[in-house]
Amino acid sequence: MKPVKTFIAIGIGLCLSACSMYTPSYFGTKYAPTSNVATYYATKDIDKPFEVIGHMNARTGRSESSQASTRKNVIEKAKQIGGDAVVFSELNRHVNDKIPDNFTIKVEVIKFK
Repeated sequence: MKPVKTFIAIGIGLCLSACSMYTPSYFGTKYAPTSNVATYYATKDIDKPFEVIGHMNARTGRSESSQASTRKNVIEKAKQIGGDAVVFSELNRHVNDKIPDNFTIKVEVIKFK
């Protein structure tokens, strides 16, 4: 019975570490957490004064479900760091024989003035 518990513990650990691989990386200033984050795909679409407070880089996949998950993770991270909005900007594909669906997206984190 002990090997089964060990196997389950290892499986859970691998799942949790795989999830953390897709946590967005952030570089920038942090503010008090916010509860709402708007999303944009170009800064020209923002119709009020703002400043860029930082940048994120998030891994994503080609599928809609993967992109939806990435979008959710980016918004949650932006809330934690006090962003009012995010701008999804540049999608990059990384060629890797082991991971065929390996993309990253650049994100700017915005604070309204």
